[in-house]
Amino acid sequence: MHYKTPPVFKECPIKHLTAIVWVLLITGCTAPQTGPSTEGSPRKLTEAKVSNDISALLIAADHSEGKNATELRIRAAGISLENGDLEQAKRILALVLNPFLSHQYTSDYLITSARISLAEGSPHQALAFLNNKRLQAIPLTQELQIKIGRLRSEAYKMGRSYVASARERIYFDSLLMPEEKRLNHEHIFSALLRLPATSLVNHAAKAITSDLRGWLSLAAMTRQYENDPLRQLQELNNWKKVWSHHPAASQLPASLQMLSRVVKEQPSAIALVLPIQGDLGPFGRAIRDGVLAAYYEHGKDQGRVSTSIRIYDTSAADIRDLIAQAASDGAELIIGPLDRDNVSILSTIKLPVPVVALNRTIDGQGNPDLYQFGLAPEDEMVQVAEQVHREGHLKALAIAPVGEWGDRNLGVFRDRWDALGGIMVEEARFSDQRDYSELVKVLLKVDQSENRSNELRRIIGKRFEFTPRRRQDIDFIFLLANPAQARGINPTLAFFYADDIPVYATSHIHEYSESRIDAIDLNGIRFCDIPWKLASTDKIQKEILRLWQSSRSSFAPFFALGIDAYRLYPRLQQLKEIPGERLFGATGVLTLRNNTVVRNLMWAQFKNGSVVAIPFILESS
Repeated sequence: MHYKTPPVFKECPIKHLTAIVWVLLITGCTAPQTGPSTEGSPRKLTEAKVSNDISALLIAADHSEGKNATELRIRAAGISLENGDLEQAKRILALVLNPFLSHQYTSDYLITSARISLAEGSPHQALAFLNNKRLQAIPLTQELQIKIGRLRSEAYKMGRSYVASARERIYFDSLLMPEEKRLNHEHIFSALLRLPATSLVNHAAKAITSDLRGWLSLAAMTRQYENDPLRQLQELNNWKKVWSHHPAASQLPASLQMLSRVVKEQPSAIALVLPIQGDLGPFGRAIRDGVLAAYYEHGKDQGRVSTSIRIYDTSAADIRDLIAQAASDGAELIIGPLDRDNVSILSTIKLPVPVVALNRTIDGQGNPDLYQFGLAPEDEMVQVAEQVHREGHLKALAIAPVGEWGDRNLGVFRDRWDALGGIMVEEARFSDQRDYSELVKVLLKVDQSENRSNELRRIIGKRFEFTPRRRQDIDFIFLLANPAQARGINPTLAFFYADDIPVYATSHIHEYSESRIDAIDLNGIRFCDIPWKLASTDKIQKEILRLWQSSRSSFAPFFALGIDAYRLYPRLQQLKEIPGERLFGATGVLTLRNNTVVRNLMWAQFKNGSVVAIPFILESS
C-alpha cells in the first residue's frame, strides 16, 4: 500500500511568528528570560535550562535557526502530547518548517505525528506516518524499532486488525527485557483472543513464521475451549509439548498460568435461586433452562457430570432464608436471584458462599461476595453513546418514551454523552400512539419551515412551489423504543426529510422473531444487541432453539443469560485478578469491574427488512 508523504510546512515569517506567540499564550506560562543565541553554541538551547518547559522550548526555537529550531519544536510537541494536550501538540508541530533535516528529526517528527493521529483515533493516518519511506530508510536503533513497533501494533489494534497488531509485537519481542516480555506477551495474546477460534486456525495455517503460528495455535486452543477449563488445561499441556521452544512456553499469559488453580477451585455443588412461579416465573424458567443446557452440554463433553445443581424457587420465600438453606445443603456457589429488590437485600448481609446475582442493586451498593450480572439496559445506553462518539458525531437529538423506564435510561445516555463532550440538542418524549407525525414534525422544526413559507405567500400574494426544510443542527438521532413504536417513528422521520440522519437504538428495538415485512419500517437503524440474537455459532444455542420455541421470543436474552451465568463462574477469579481479561459470552463480551459484570454488545443494522450484523472483528489484509 502506498501512502502520501506528510507535508512539509512552509509559512511566511510574519505568520510563523504570530503562530509562535499564540502558542506561547495558550501554554499559560511566563517564558523564562533568554539571551540571544548564536550559531556557535547550539547545544546550549537543548540543555536542562529549557528541559521540559514548553514555553522555554518555543522561545528557544524562535531564537534558533534550522536544525535546532526543528528539534526544539518537535520536543515541545511531544511534551504537550504526553501532558494530554492534543490540540496544543498539533499546533506546535505545525510550526516545524522542515522536519527532514536529519535522521533523528525525521524519526522524531514522524513518530510524534503518528502518536497524534492515534490520539485522534485515526489509525490509518498513523500507519501512513510510520510507513513513510523516509522513516523506513533510516538505520533504526533497537529502541526505535521497539517504539515504532509498539505504535504500529496500537494502530492495527485500533483499526481492528488484530493479527497484524500481534505480529508487530512478535517482531520485536526478542529485543525486550524479561519483564517487558511478560507485558508484551499479554498484549499479543489479548489481541489474538479478539478473533474467533475458526479464524485463528485459518490464520495459523497461513502463518509464515513459527513464532506467529505458535501464538495463533495457542489463542485458537484458548478460544475453542474457553467454556471448559479442565479441557483447556489438558490442551494447554499438549500445546506446551509441541511448542516447547516457543517464547510463550516460557512466559505464558497470566490467564493460562491460572488454569490449574481455576480447575482446582471449581465448586462441586451449585444452587440456582430463581423465580419459577409468579410474574417473573417465565424469565426465571428461561434462565434455568439456559443454565441446565450449558450444564449438560459440559457434562457430555467431559463424559461425566462432576457438579451437582439444586434449584430453589424465590417466588414465595424470603431470599435470606433461601441463601442460608442453599449453603446448609452444601452449595459452594449460588446463581441468582433475579429480582432487583432481592439482589439489593443480599448486598447488605454477610453471604456464606459467593453469589452470582442476575441483576444489579437498586442503589449500586456492593458486597465482596456478591457478583452482579444481568441484562442491565444501562450498559446499552453507555455503549450507544460511546459508539456514536467513536464515529465522530457531536450533536444528538433523543426520542424516548414517557415514564420511569424512559427517564432512567435516557438519563444514563445523557450523562455518558455529556461526559464524552457531546451536545444534547433536544429531547422529545412520546406515549403509546398510532400517529407520530406531529411529534416528529415539531421536533425536526419542519412546522417552522412551513410557517415561514405560508407567511411569505401571504406577503407577496402569490403561490409558489415549496419544499419544507428540517433543522440542520443535529448529527444523529438516539431512538429509545420498542419495535412497534420504532416502526411508527422511523418512517415518519424519513417522511419529514430526516432520512439522511443516522438513527441509533438499543436491543429493545430488535425482536428475535421479527418478520421481514415488519422490519422494513426499521431500515437504516443501527443498534446494539447480544451475540445470541445476531450470531448462531454456539452449539448449545442451536440445541436450545430446537427444543424451546420460547427461546426465539422476547425470552431469548434470558436463555443466553443462563448459559453465560453457568460459564461465567469458573472464570470469576481470572476476570477479577487479570486486568482486561474477557469472556466471550452469549450476552456479550464480559468483563468484571468492581464485582459487576459489564457486557460489550455486538452491532447490527436493519437493511432491506433484514438484520445485518456489523463485523465485530476486522482482520488485516
